[in-house]
Amino acid sequence: MKKSTALTAAFLAALWIPASGHSLESPLQRAALAWDRGDYPAALTAYLQVLDSPAADSALETIALQTGELYPTTELTANGAAPQFSPDGSRLVYETGPVLKRLTRLLPSDLASPATEWTGSAAAFSPDGRKLVYLKLAATPELTDAQAALERAGPEERALRQAAFTQLTALRSTLVVRDLASGAENTIDTADLRKTAPAFGRDGTILFAGGPAGAEPVQIYTVAEGRAAAPLTTGAGDKAIIDINSTGTTLLYSARAGGAGPGRGGRGGRSGPGGGAAATFGVLSLADGRAATITGSAPSFSRDGGMLTYVVRDGAESRLMLADVANPSKGVILHKGPARLDAPAISPDGARVAFQMMPNLDWEIYVVDREGDAVTRVTREIQHDIVPRFLTPNQLLGAIGEPRHRRSYLYNLPSMKRTRLFHNNTVRTIAPEYDWVPSPDGTKVLIVSERDGDTVSPERGVYLVDLARRVTRDEVRARVKASLEAEQALVTRGKHMYAPIAAEVRSVVAGASVERVYGYEKTLFDFDSKHVSQPGNKLAAAYLFDRYTSFGYEPEYQPFEYRGRGGAAGGQTANVVATLKGTVNPELIYVVSSHYDSVAGGPGADDDSSGTAALLETARILAGHPQPATIVFASFTGEEAGLLGSREFVRRAVAGKLDIVGALNNDMIGWSNDYRLDNTIRYSNRGIRDVQHAAAMQFTNLITYDTLYYKSTDAAAYYEAYGDIVGGIGSYPVLGNPHYHQSHDFLEGINHQLVTEVAKTTAASLMLLASSPARVKNVTVDGFSHGTVKLSWAPSPEKGVTGYIVAFGPPTKPETGRVRVLKPAATLTGIAPGTIIAVKAVDARGLEGWDWASLTVTTPNSQRPTPNAQLPTPNLKLQIPNPTPRPHASAPQTQNWK
Repeated sequence: MKKSTALTAAFLAALWIPASGHSLESPLQRAALAWDRGDYPAALTAYLQVLDSPAADSALETIALQTGELYPTTELTANGAAPQFSPDGSRLVYETGPVLKRLTRLLPSDLASPATEWTGSAAAFSPDGRKLVYLKLAATPELTDAQAALERAGPEERALRQAAFTQLTALRSTLVVRDLASGAENTIDTADLRKTAPAFGRDGTILFAGGPAGAEPVQIYTVAEGRAAAPLTTGAGDKAIIDINSTGTTLLYSARAGGAGPGRGGRGGRSGPGGGAAATFGVLSLADGRAATITGSAPSFSRDGGMLTYVVRDGAESRLMLADVANPSKGVILHKGPARLDAPAISPDGARVAFQMMPNLDWEIYVVDREGDAVTRVTREIQHDIVPRFLTPNQLLGAIGEPRHRRSYLYNLPSMKRTRLFHNNTVRTIAPEYDWVPSPDGTKVLIVSERDGDTVSPERGVYLVDLARRVTRDEVRARVKASLEAEQALVTRGKHMYAPIAAEVRSVVAGASVERVYGYEKTLFDFDSKHVSQPGNKLAAAYLFDRYTSFGYEPEYQPFEYRGRGGAAGGQTANVVATLKGTVNPELIYVVSSHYDSVAGGPGADDDSSGTAALLETARILAGHPQPATIVFASFTGEEAGLLGSREFVRRAVAGKLDIVGALNNDMIGWSNDYRLDNTIRYSNRGIRDVQHAAAMQFTNLITYDTLYYKSTDAAAYYEAYGDIVGGIGSYPVLGNPHYHQSHDFLEGINHQLVTEVAKTTAASLMLLASSPARVKNVTVDGFSHGTVKLSWAPSPEKGVTGYIVAFGPPTKPETGRVRVLKPAATLTGIAPGTIIAVKAVDARGLEGWDWASLTVTTPNSQRPTPNAQLPTPNLKLQIPNPTPRPHASAPQTQNWK
């Protein structure tokens, strides 16, 4: 994974010491330079040497931050949500498990004793921290049936099914108060009201959002033991609790039009530009029941509960406000101007307010004192810097990136030093973050993250970061050693897999031209928006058809009708497809794709003319170099209108019984926030992931990271129909491009050499994939007795396969043993339950299959085949099954678009 370039640059500058006209390079500086150019084995080797030297202590922080975390991190659960600290910070609580079996876990924040858990969710502490209120839900047949209906629902009815399920769970939940000292629980009678987002108010009262079944709108209710529930709000709009102050005396709420349903609104939203009705929120005094509607958005309380900050957008002017909670409508202006503002937060001492402002095209973080006299800029990163919150009066926590995948940093005030907060201690796998909850004293942070890089499964981990401690030398040394071993293994595997064809690959990728890449991008950019509803869509399709023709292909249109969203008019659009027929196994197909359309409001230079340009250059340099298997170049339309083109392509492929055995999809590959040529492999298949790492390292200047990622992209259509066959490149640094889906996604924001390096990596990846045996199918244990396993699998369909490699071993060393067999069957002895067995084919050129098919041996006579399970590799836990059978092959069928 890419580390902070600012860190590297500052470090290099500090160590660049001129002496007699020469530069003096220390081992630490040489390591930083190697890291910066992506030579991770050299960098990690040098870091180990420094850690074993007398300079270890002085270099520890630098090495720790370059290779992972500075602060120790503890995983509380691999599948959790909604973490929070008690008001005094001595306890923490989080949820884990599926909806109908949700557990709440409570444990001391120092982790000195085990967790206490019970069935329930949506827990909230009382202001004194002695009690918790939560919702308990029993898994009745009614709820089980509703959940099953939701899981079966197609895309068109899923939203309705989800709303119905949410309403039902809110109605069937029970409100429970738990005494934390004794563990005693009291159930609070709420009659037949729906209930979500419970919280404590003053004097032990309970608050929640809800109402009678089917009644609109949702209101805020109060209830207590022995007292019936009563609404505190009235009027139109579904009410949602945003927050309650620390003393339990004042509540913030939103009122949403329509049937959004009850819930907790969260800590502020995007205030957005002007236009339409002004944003408002409610301030409810729990002492006397008075409610005030405030024009503004993104409200946030001070730590003592006495003050409130929020943002007002009035025409072209934004204002940052600070008010007393007793008189919220009489706020004072701390800052005003034309730039958009959002997400204000008050410091613990009440002396300053941090906020995000958009001075140009991206969000930056600023701080202003309580008098509004001095505004100080904290960040200067082209990616969005957002959601600041104070840990202490002089330390901020902020996040970088697009809402779906963010990364957290600490900022020291007033020095403005930036320190990365969280990482997964690997070199290449990214770790998106989603929520951050600081402890009251600012010494700990709870983080929700996909730390293993898996953005596909619904599980997200909950982690506790201890800012009062730092990692030790021994911990960093063990991390660096593990990373070095992983990198060396990746390099060795890559060289081995490419050895038979390396010279040929090198010759082909040498023909890539950045000048040609820029020409493709410029032409596509000049069509303006290429959304299916815009004229540029058909112009781009015709241009792509002509380009493919000029390379010597016989391209075809795949026209289809589409329906507009939200009642908008539909029309006709088309994919453009070109085929490089295989010389040995033409019935086996590898597809490489990018979408050429853009959002309606912008030209989409990065999203996705960059991917389209790389696809064209890949097709050009491979023209005249047919591979053993067939390669299809697919320019998809309609991605921004709902993945239309990829689904149409796959629909036709399945109907035509095409045997697609591998697919690469590139999307948003041209933007970078600095000089490095780096990007992320987005994959479902780990074999393809490693092929692409190897291709980049051996034949290009591209530095690659990785993440398990295909949802909501064109790659999803491949996975849904053909299973685990997906790779591709895009969206680094994790949708950090501030021009993403904006009207200013212009050509000048693109690194054209980066696009060219992606084209070269793609071509090299395709040459290995299309030349090697695909993953074997149907690996099955036919018998297991007294340590002897008999297994078989379907013969590989490729011509020229000469045998198979069978590897076996424990999960920690799955390739401990290897045997070579000539036929699709093997007998292994000395096998214990839990052993992983993996199989791949080998052809006459010595090219091995690009992925393992594996299974885990369980108890005798209980084995089940897992045809698309994969051989475990470092830092990844999941095995991805093939959800649907793969169709048989036949020739592609397309038609002209007129």
